[in-house]
Amino acid sequence: MSMGVIDLETLELAPELLQRVCDPEVLVESGSDEGAPESCGIVGQDRAVEAVRFGLGIRSLGFNIFVTGPTGSGRRTIIRRLVEEQARAKPVPDDWLYVLSFSDPGQPKALRLPAGRGRQFRAHMDRFSTVLPERLSQAFDSDRYDQAREELEQQYRTLERESLAAVEYAAQSRDCALVRAPTGLYVAPVRNGELLSPEAISQLNPGERARIQQALDELEDMLDDVLRRLRDHERRLQSDIDNLDREVADAALMPLLDELRASYADQPAVLAYLEELRQDVLEHVSWFQSSDGELREIKGASLLEVPTSKRYRANLLVDNSSLEGAPVVIVDRPTLDRMFGAVEYDVRYGVSVTDHTLIRAGALHQANGGYLIVDAIALLSHYDVWVGLRQALARSALQIETHDEQRLVRTVTPRPEAIPLEVKVVLIGSAEVLYALYSLDPDFGKYFKVQVDFHTEMDRTLETERAYQRFIRALTSREHLLPFAPAAAARVVEYGARLVEHQDRLSTQFGQIADLVREACYWAAEAGHTEVCREDVVTALHQQRRRVGLLEELSLRAILEDRLIVVTDGVVVGQVNALTVVSYGNLTYGEPTRVTARAYVGRGSVVDIQREIDLGGPLHSKGVLTLTGYFGGQYGASGPLSMEASLSFEQLYNDIEGDSASCAELYALISAVGEIPLRQDLAVTGAVDQCGHVMAIGGVNEKIEGFFEVCKARGLTGTQGVIIPKANVKSLMLDDTVVDAVRGGMFHIYAVSSVDEGITLLTGLPAGARDHSGRFPEDSVHGRVARRLKAFAESDRAGEAAEDEEERRAR
Repeated sequence: MSMGVIDLETLELAPELLQRVCDPEVLVESGSDEGAPESCGIVGQDRAVEAVRFGLGIRSLGFNIFVTGPTGSGRRTIIRRLVEEQARAKPVPDDWLYVLSFSDPGQPKALRLPAGRGRQFRAHMDRFSTVLPERLSQAFDSDRYDQAREELEQQYRTLERESLAAVEYAAQSRDCALVRAPTGLYVAPVRNGELLSPEAISQLNPGERARIQQALDELEDMLDDVLRRLRDHERRLQSDIDNLDREVADAALMPLLDELRASYADQPAVLAYLEELRQDVLEHVSWFQSSDGELREIKGASLLEVPTSKRYRANLLVDNSSLEGAPVVIVDRPTLDRMFGAVEYDVRYGVSVTDHTLIRAGALHQANGGYLIVDAIALLSHYDVWVGLRQALARSALQIETHDEQRLVRTVTPRPEAIPLEVKVVLIGSAEVLYALYSLDPDFGKYFKVQVDFHTEMDRTLETERAYQRFIRALTSREHLLPFAPAAAARVVEYGARLVEHQDRLSTQFGQIADLVREACYWAAEAGHTEVCREDVVTALHQQRRRVGLLEELSLRAILEDRLIVVTDGVVVGQVNALTVVSYGNLTYGEPTRVTARAYVGRGSVVDIQREIDLGGPLHSKGVLTLTGYFGGQYGASGPLSMEASLSFEQLYNDIEGDSASCAELYALISAVGEIPLRQDLAVTGAVDQCGHVMAIGGVNEKIEGFFEVCKARGLTGTQGVIIPKANVKSLMLDDTVVDAVRGGMFHIYAVSSVDEGITLLTGLPAGARDHSGRFPEDSVHGRVARRLKAFAESDRAGEAAEDEEERRAR
């Protein structure tokens, strides 16, 4: 793109354009701090707020929320406030408890009760578990029970005595006796009141022995029949005693259960559980009579047979009695146990045991019926937690899993009954985490259908400037800091515009704004001020930079000591000062770097030395290739360019990326080809396209200030300055020292929209425009470049002719 005569005065920017100053007077307003972004964080985030409210309001499955945005943008503050606002309007969810499942102790039963009644039920069951053994003990220790049991046992003893007496009578009549031995009852022959020994029986005659044996056989049959009838009667006795025990236990139990039934008459699940409990007590009455109950508890625990002391207690998993509205749970470090709950263990007598009372709730249990806010970065680092969350959302149910692989010894553990899950999940992270989850799990979008993007900036209006003032007032009031004078608040507003590199916008990263407010208060107090003034804010900004500015200071020292060569006066062919930005942790600063170019006869290529040694990134390489396109379009209309050139960022040993130096490279290349000196007191930044348009770049304020610091350290001459893209004028929020130097005529900032404007500033020559015959003026920049390229072409043709002649002679 070639232009005619350029008025250089129109390219220089007036001091008023170098920053947009905030008028302190407009910040003075009446009213309260209500709506201050420090407390609500909603200023400037209308799109995000609308998306959040939509996600919180829609109740369809899968419409969970993923929030993206930079740290410090107020996203957590906004999300928490909006979620809590929504939660207050919702009903308090039910309590959840786990009780023992008597039919399957390995799968505790979940009970659901209205909020507050879970705590009540737990207290009732604690009292029941304490009172029940006492009531049963009293019942079984009563005279009435002893009498009833004695009557049953007396009947058995009478039958036993009469039955055995009949056997004894029959034995006596047959010269035999009923003998009671440790091993049991048996019948033996007698003589003269003495039992016959086997030896004595063997000495009897055969007839006598046969008679005795016949008697013994008949008596043994009779005894067996009696003993069989006694055993049957003993079983009936035990059954009668068991029935008696159950009747006594039931009589003692019923008043306790009736009291509970009355309290929970409107809860069918509780009533069903109480009936199951009643049957369990009656089935295990002996546990409350046994003197070795402690031994049974140890054995039972290892078999998931819950000790009697805990058997009827309720585990209050989720207690919502203190809530006013739905719960809001925030999890910064999600793990399996924190998110989904766990089953804990006790060690009793050296045995690792557990039961339903050792089940612990996770964040999802606590948030059930409400809202769960999770740090997405932490979630991504624990992928198994994401898998569990996805499964819970897919099933709309919450199952506590036991992770035996984390235990050294595998144990039998409960698998609690799943609980219905109704929760709105909000993940907070970066766009990178969002994309990572999408790539790791194709189903991610099924469960998080609402994306909320928090912007880093907002329009700068009177209202948003005043929002900054309200923010400062609310923060200083809450943290008991010094108050801010309007001028000090205005300087903070200007800092907010500097953060986003735009005069008409302000940063929404209130975390950084808050830190500046706190630091300014500190320096004001150090200076003995009773309120923060503008100079205190300036001091805070200066001290922020000083704390991290060692690398910048060393870089400036290297330039001043000529260890890094940066020329700031005179003219040089094929050399220009390009402006770069260095980022190191919290430090970002501008640094001038020499770009040099060499041109010679060749085949029309431009060699990027940084790219050749793998120091140039793809965007930088793209910028260099753009220069080839510019040269071809500007000078190669009549034929191929017989030129080669090399470009280099001198004394730059780190990777370089971006195309913001492509303007400087192009100016150096034009200078090298046309042998036109370039001013070294001007530095250049800007991207360029193939048509010669100069395009906007980032970091313009840091770049200008970086070159200014070098010039100031060497001594301002009044001619030094920077050439920037015109599209970056609105990006300017320069430091007061730079603006003051421009106002005093000691430093200059030019804004260009074309290569021709920039090259005119750098050379002092007109860029030149083609005439009706397509030629550039001889004394213009483009005319000199075209003339030199023509010389290159002639030299190239002469060289080819000489080569052809040599080949002809060789043949």
